[in-house]
Amino acid sequence: MKVKGWKGMLALTLSVSLLTVLLSQVTPATAKSYVFAWIPKALNNPVFALGRDGSFKKASEITAKGPDSVDVIYTGSVASDAVEQVRVMEDIIAKGVDGIGVSCNDPTALVDVIDMAIAAGIPVMTWDSDAPESKRFAYLGVENYAGGKAAAELLIKYMGKEGKVALLTGVPGALNLEERIRGFKDGIKDYPGIKVVTTVACYDDINQGVQVVEEAMQAHPDLNGWFFVGLWPMFAGRGAMPLWEEASLAGRCKSVAFDTLPVELEWMKDGLVVGLVGQKYWGWGYDTIQMLYDYVAHGKRFPDWVDSGMDIVTEHNVDAMIEAWETHDFTKPLPPPFPE
Repeated sequence: MKVKGWKGMLALTLSVSLLTVLLSQVTPATAKSYVFAWIPKALNNPVFALGRDGSFKKASEITAKGPDSVDVIYTGSVASDAVEQVRVMEDIIAKGVDGIGVSCNDPTALVDVIDMAIAAGIPVMTWDSDAPESKRFAYLGVENYAGGKAAAELLIKYMGKEGKVALLTGVPGALNLEERIRGFKDGIKDYPGIKVVTTVACYDDINQGVQVVEEAMQAHPDLNGWFFVGLWPMFAGRGAMPLWEEASLAGRCKSVAFDTLPVELEWMKDGLVVGLVGQKYWGWGYDTIQMLYDYVAHGKRFPDWVDSGMDIVTEHNVDAMIEAWETHDFTKPLPPPFPE
């Protein structure tokens, strides 16, 4: 009986061990839940809405795939304000999230709070607008300098090699915007007939953008071109900038702009804008959450700068970009911006 009982106990132990192994393969003990914060420059800027949706989509995909689950906290200052963004970051650090992706309103104002997060064990990456002197592990974004040069090439293509040009920017000092301006100015250096007569700032505010553009049109009625470093005033809709609109429709003033959002595509179809330099807005959120997850959960490391790529849109491929927005399929490559 002792021998039989011993064998029975051994068989039972082996069966339990096998069951434990099988269960661990079905429900791994290592499955974890992660919470990442995705912080844009401002909540009142519609340009960030697609990135927000992208962040939620990637989180749901990772969770559905398993074994880990991912949630996203979408938060930020209402308007573009570096001081308020620091406060938002401090609140997120206090929550003890697993990682942060942030678009910085100012390249230096966010350095201390980013480093504070890292000291607290929370990895931080930047997207869209960088804080390169911080300890963030990577920056995801378009090469803004190259985008500015591309905008210069577009304007020269449509305006010609001479003319008076004005620039509209958002928050002065924002690194991504400053790099676009630097690229644009370098792009026109070889054309002494092109003069930048004014640069105006709207602080990422739609109404202020309308105001400063119209004031510039009044002060310089002979303007031949505009470079909108961002599309802020376009969100105000048709008729909000009558001086600029009349000059554009008459062909006296040619405008190029960053971003390729639906409102800009409509304005291009209407003849108000001649060229657009677009960013990968969906990827701001979609790719950032993937990078944060890979970094935290799997120890993956990234280069200092990850190029998100850019799109060049003109009258020749605007319909393809409109279709991408209508189908929410941004995976297809755009046709060339100019016939080959």
